[in-house]
Amino acid sequence: MRVRGWRASTLLLGLFVSLSIVALVTVTPVQAGKPAGGAGGGGGVSYSCSVAVTYSPGSFTVKTTITATGGSLPGPTETDYVSSYKNGVLYNTQSATNSVGRNTATFTFNVPVPSSGAGAYTFQSTILSSKGSQLATCTGTYSL
Repeated sequence: MRVRGWRASTLLLGLFVSLSIVALVTVTPVQAGKPAGGAGGGGGVSYSCSVAVTYSPGSFTVKTTITATGGSLPGPTETDYVSSYKNGVLYNTQSATNSVGRNTATFTFNVPVPSSGAGAYTFQSTILSSKGSQLATCTGTYSL
């Protein structure tokens, strides 16, 4: 069959190819950029952390866990800076560097309790990559 000098099969093929190109252009995935602060680890990776605080006479145990979602931690080491506040006043800062797994790292600190004891305690963790970029920050609280 001919349609004004064109064969119908040629016309259908041209229409199919044109629609395929349009569909390909409109469904191309968008790449997510690196997290703010240039944390690295590839596009689309997000970092989260949690702080668990337990008390034993004379000290707190502060356990920070950082998790990479959509990729891996930039490792091989991360640093966790833990700042301890009592009633809003900084009283202790500690840091440690630990080896990490592919997607999760755990840091555990013992923070001494000040001699005055009672009060509201806040523990803030700032996680830095091995290159010094901030990956995440999180807080935990405890009242004595």
